[in-house]
Amino acid sequence: MIVVTAATGKLGQAVATALLDKVDPATVRLTARDPSKLADWAAKGFATARADYDDPASLVEAFAGADTLLLISSMGTNEQRIAQHKAAIDAATVAGVGKVVYTSAVNPSTASAFTWAATHEATEADLKASGLPHVILRDAMYLANMEGIFARALETGTLAFPGASGKVAYTTHGDVAAAAVAALTDPKVVNQTFEITGPEALDAAGLAAALSAATGKPIAWAEAPYEAFEALFRDMGLPEFVVEALLSIYKAYEAGEYEGVSDAVPTLTGRPATPVVETLKATFG
Repeated sequence: MIVVTAATGKLGQAVATALLDKVDPATVRLTARDPSKLADWAAKGFATARADYDDPASLVEAFAGADTLLLISSMGTNEQRIAQHKAAIDAATVAGVGKVVYTSAVNPSTASAFTWAATHEATEADLKASGLPHVILRDAMYLANMEGIFARALETGTLAFPGASGKVAYTTHGDVAAAAVAALTDPKVVNQTFEITGPEALDAAGLAAALSAATGKPIAWAEAPYEAFEALFRDMGLPEFVVEALLSIYKAYEAGEYEGVSDAVPTLTGRPATPVVETLKATFG
């Protein structure tokens, strides 16, 4: 049995889609705080169950009989997320899970400019200390997180965000999902760490060129002040810790933390990682 946590999220949905092409859905248990939101997947033959990171008993029950578990990182403050992930790892131990696949992030270190990187540093340590067979997928930043900025660029003709000079090897939810499914289903992939990146690292100039190529519209680029994005996030009513985290992503861009490119996607999946222009064409072309 394969168990997937947080299956209602964007990555969880992408993983479920990828699993349909690989295994009998009856051998997969999709979980969420509210499993009623998984009704469409249940209709496709998946098992579903309640798994709440803040309810350890629900985790043990949901993980029972799992050969492999995909632990998708939660949302919240570092303190909340570290505790939730630790609860999931402890539940996996109690349930006798055969292997845990964890979605970490590139540069999971408290030294990172990205404030939420501390969660991944702690969770990776907890997972290794548990003694459970495991696979760590250190995901690069998702290109989808930039969709609002791309849409604005198509309106204004200029792609602008803080840290624009930093290169990032953006990944896609589809590539991460495919890598996760490979790690879940291949028994030879165990006790390894993979950097899940796109095939190229692009700064704002490269992204603008890719967006122009994908849409046929001329797109310039510019460095936006951090203060402008801080005001935007506050106007959206986001919690303070989210505002801080979002701004810190661009600082990590600027520091070059995400410019590394790996071959993990082709190594795990047997196909190339998705180029940025291909994703942009599918989204905006």
